[in-house]
Amino acid sequence: MNDIARWRRVAFRRRLLLVALVAMQSTVGLVLFLQNLPDQAGTWATTMLLMVFGVLFAWIGIGFWTAVFGFLALRAGGDPWSLAAGNSRHTGPPGPGNITLAPTAVVMPIYHEPVQRALGGMRAVFQELAQQKQAEAVDFYVLSDSRDPEIWLEEQATCDRMRAELGAHQRLFYRRRRINQNYKSGNIADFLRRWGQRYRYMIVLDADSLLSARCIIHLIELMENRPQAGIIQTAPRLARAETRFARLQQFANRCYGRLYGAGLAAIQLGDAAYWGHNAIIRVAPFMRHCGLRKLQGPGLFSGPVLSHDFIEAALIGRAGYEVWLEPAIGGSYEESPPTFEDDLTRDRRWCRGNLQHLWLLATLGKLRFAHRMALLTGVLSYLASPLWLVFLGLSGYVALATPASAPALPGILVNGSPGSGAGIVLIAITALMLFGPRILALTDLVLAGRAGQFGGARRVFTSTITETLVTLALAPVRMLAHSLYVVRAVFNLNLSWQGQNRTGKADLHTSFLRFGLPLALAAVTLGLAQWQAPELTPWSLPVVLPVLLAPFFASWLNTIHASQLWLPVPEDQQLTPVVDRARSAPVASKVWAALSWVEHTVLSPAQARNPGAGNITGEKRKTLNRLVDRCAREGKSALDHFEMSLICSHPAALESLHLKAWNSGPGSPWHQALIRMARVPEPQARSVQPVTPRQPEEILWIDAAS
Repeated sequence: MNDIARWRRVAFRRRLLLVALVAMQSTVGLVLFLQNLPDQAGTWATTMLLMVFGVLFAWIGIGFWTAVFGFLALRAGGDPWSLAAGNSRHTGPPGPGNITLAPTAVVMPIYHEPVQRALGGMRAVFQELAQQKQAEAVDFYVLSDSRDPEIWLEEQATCDRMRAELGAHQRLFYRRRRINQNYKSGNIADFLRRWGQRYRYMIVLDADSLLSARCIIHLIELMENRPQAGIIQTAPRLARAETRFARLQQFANRCYGRLYGAGLAAIQLGDAAYWGHNAIIRVAPFMRHCGLRKLQGPGLFSGPVLSHDFIEAALIGRAGYEVWLEPAIGGSYEESPPTFEDDLTRDRRWCRGNLQHLWLLATLGKLRFAHRMALLTGVLSYLASPLWLVFLGLSGYVALATPASAPALPGILVNGSPGSGAGIVLIAITALMLFGPRILALTDLVLAGRAGQFGGARRVFTSTITETLVTLALAPVRMLAHSLYVVRAVFNLNLSWQGQNRTGKADLHTSFLRFGLPLALAAVTLGLAQWQAPELTPWSLPVVLPVLLAPFFASWLNTIHASQLWLPVPEDQQLTPVVDRARSAPVASKVWAALSWVEHTVLSPAQARNPGAGNITGEKRKTLNRLVDRCAREGKSALDHFEMSLICSHPAALESLHLKAWNSGPGSPWHQALIRMARVPEPQARSVQPVTPRQPEEILWIDAAS
C-alpha cells in the first residue's frame, strides 16, 4: 500500500469518528430539547424548531470535537502523519540548508492597501531571506490592482526605493494591472500567464502577511520532498496588534487557535483547505487545473468567483494532488482587522463568496468528499446566523402559543418547570460545546508549560475570561450583521471591494454609521416585544442590548490600549525578527513632502527629457493630448482616477504634462503646487533646482550643489 492510500485510510477513520461523535451529541441534544418543548405547541412550529436546533447543535459540535482532536494530537506530541513533524513518515527531517532551493516566486497581490505598512512587510521578508545563501532562487513580486494614482504611484516609488536600497533590481518587481478582472484570483492568474513558467513554486502573501526565512525555506523543502503535494498551507499567527479589538483577536488566535489548527490538520490530512495566503503552491499543476471561469448562474451565482481559495484547493485535489495544512510550521504571521467594523466588512465579502460555493458544489464534478465538506462548512459558517435568528423567533412563537409554559432561556423552552432535569442537562451540554475548547486550550497551556508566555497561569485565565465576555457581547451583533449580509447576497445587491483598513482609525460617529441598520432593527424588535409580549422582554435583552450598545462598545474596542501588554501573548516577551523588521521598516518619503504623489510625479525633474518617452499615434494620442491639456489648465482634480492613471502610465504624456505644468501661469493649480514645492526646507530642496525657460522644450536642469 502506497503512502497516499495509508494516510487516506487514517483520514477516513478519523472523519468517521468525528461524524459519529457529532451525530451522537446531536441526537442526545435533540432528545433533551424535545423533552423541554411544550406539549401544546403547534406542530409546524415545533417541527421547524427541532430541525433548526439539530443543525445548529451539530454545527457547534463540529467546532468542539475539532478542538478535542487538536488537544489529543498536541498532547501526543504532534500528529505523526503531519508533513512538518520531525518524525514524519512522509519526508526527511526538516531544516533549512539541506537542499538547493528551487525557483520560487513570492507574490503579494494588493489593492488600495496602506502602502508603507504592506511593502514594509515585504521588505522585512526580503531582508530575512537575503541572509540565507540560497536566497537567490527566490524572487519577489508586488502585484497591484490599485486604481487610485495617489496610491499606485506611491507603491511604485516605494518599490523603486526598495530595489535601490536592498540591491534587489533583479529579484524584486512591481507590476500594476490596468484592467482589473476577477479580483485577487485574476491578479494571480495574470501573473502566472506572464511569468509562471519561470518558477516551480509560488508563495502567496496577503498585504498583511509576514513569513520568516526559515518558514519559506522549510516550505520549499517540504514541497521538494513531497512531489504529490500541490499546496501546503501554514497556520498564520496574528501579529502587530495594536487596538483592543486586534489584541483580543491576537490572544484568541495564540491561545485557542493552536488547538483548532492541530484538530483541522489531523482530520483533513492531505485533503486540507487553502486559505489564499501564507501558503506555497506547486505552479505547474495549479496553472493546469485551477483556472476559475466566471459563474454562469442566476443573480448571486454569476460573475467572478469571490472566494477562490477553497475552490482552488478542491480543484487541485480533484487533479490528484494533495493539500496539507501544517500548523507546526512556525514563522508565519498575518494581522487582524484593527476594528470591529473592519472585521465585519471583511465578513461581508467572505459571506458573498462562500454562498457562491453552493453553485459550485452543484456544478463541479468529481470533487473529493473532504473538499465538498469544507465548501459546505464555509457556507454554513454564514448561514448559521440567520438560522439562529429563525431559532430565536420560533422559540418566542412557541412560548407565546403555550401560555402555560415559560421560557427559561432564550431559545430553550422548559415544559412546566424552569428547573427540570432535561433542561439543566441540555444547558450544561450546550455550555460545554461552547466553552469546552477554551478549557482545553488553558489545560494544554498549563501541561505544556507555556502559560508563562502569556503572563502566567493567573494572567492567562484572566485574559481568557475577558476575551470570552467580549466575544459573548459581540455575538448578537455578528449574528444580525451576518444575517443582513446573507440577505444582501441572496438579493444580489452590489458589493464594493475596497482595500483593508490596517491602522484602526475609527471614531464614534463612524461606528454609529456602520451599525445604524442593526441598531434600528434591534430597537424595533425590543419595542415590539414589549408591546406584544412583555414577558419575553427580559429574555430578549441579552440579544438586543449588545446591538443597541454596539457603537459605543465598538468605539472602545477600536482604540489603542494604554498598555500594550493588555491580553499578553508570547510575542510581547520575545520579539520575532521578521515582525520586528516590519515594524521598524523605513517609510518611503517624497522629496517634496508638500506635494501629493501625483503632483510629485508630474513636477519631478526626472520627467524632463524622459528617455523612456515614446511617440503615441492615432486615437490614443488624441485622447492623451486632450487629457493632458485639461489637466494642465484645471489641475489634477479635473480628471478621475482612470484618466490621471492613463497619463501617469505613458512617459510621453507625462513629460508633456510636466512641461506644461512648469510653464503654467500664476493662479493655476500647478503654479500653486510649484509654490508649495519651492517652500520645502533645506536640505531636501538642494537636490535639484529648475531654471525657468522661455519655451517648454527648452527646459534645463542643473545640480544646485554644482
